[in-house]
Amino acid sequence: EYLKVQAIKSAIVKSVSIIEGNGNKDDIRKGIEDALCKDLKIDLGLRYFEDLETRLRRIFNTTNIRIPTYYPSLDEFLSGGFPPLTLSVFISRVHGGKSNTIANFSARQVFHGHNVVLMTLEMSEDAFAQRFDSILSLMDINRMYMGKDNKVNLYKKLKAMKGLPDRGEIFVKDFPTGNASVNNMRIYLRELIMRGIQPHILYVDYINLMKSEMKSGTDLYSSIKKVSEELRALSFEFRVPVVSLSQLNREGTFATFEELDFRHVAESMGTVATADFITIYGQNENELLYENEIHGKIVKNRLGGRVGEMFKFFNDARSLKYYDETEIDQWIKDAQETRDERKTKKRGG
Repeated sequence: EYLKVQAIKSAIVKSVSIIEGNGNKDDIRKGIEDALCKDLKIDLGLRYFEDLETRLRRIFNTTNIRIPTYYPSLDEFLSGGFPPLTLSVFISRVHGGKSNTIANFSARQVFHGHNVVLMTLEMSEDAFAQRFDSILSLMDINRMYMGKDNKVNLYKKLKAMKGLPDRGEIFVKDFPTGNASVNNMRIYLRELIMRGIQPHILYVDYINLMKSEMKSGTDLYSSIKKVSEELRALSFEFRVPVVSLSQLNREGTFATFEELDFRHVAESMGTVATADFITIYGQNENELLYENEIHGKIVKNRLGGRVGEMFKFFNDARSLKYYDETEIDQWIKDAQETRDERKTKKRGG
């Protein structure tokens, strides 16, 4: 305790010098945090046999702290859901449904009591919230704000959901495109926690629009790799799963679904090396039954194995709502309300 007090005093003195010298203010935070962490206790890691009971009990109970997507087919690949201390990445072409994916996950998770934090570098807070309006109301995203009847109907539907018991909350925070780093997100998360709000899962839209905390002048590969590492470190710091997005490169944009793999991740293989779970989106023409299907191929999975296997969502193009492949009957039924088409794929020959 004595050493900690002395370290804090030293950090405060150094902070004054940083301020007077117009230095990097982030160094003040780091200095104070390091001082608060001074301790004579040393973590010797895991003792395999000595800690056997404790370790197994911890592993057996991890299913209780995973955050499911509540899409049964995908959760099976995730061994029940996204666990803390992990980074998962969903990848597709431009306009391939990435942002809609995390919007749909969030829309299901919040009604199971989870606090969802969604940080966007691509859209404004209101623009992203419109996706939730449409998904939750099953109303056409292009018409739900048009006309008095639509506005009243939308408000009534969302108001009823607001009053549901045991729901969590969705926090949407926008950051400047290309100028926000993990440190900006860290500050925001601490503000939530200081107000008694415990995040359960963190979504970031998306990796390639973030700025690394490392010094400028580095190449694109190193920068994107560093951002991925910083995001994964954030999951350790706040003990929550982090889910983010990325894009296919030019070659991947024109490749067939069967050809897509690690080589087609935009800008950096560093994301592939860092992430715990990676899915690439597209359409497998050989498996396509309906035109509005989105296929996901598991290309990396530390969470449950089964790399190379595929799952699918059924997409309602008007409301942006995704359905699990076990929910096809509900998807077809909801078309009566959304007025979206359910066209089967035409086969050649």
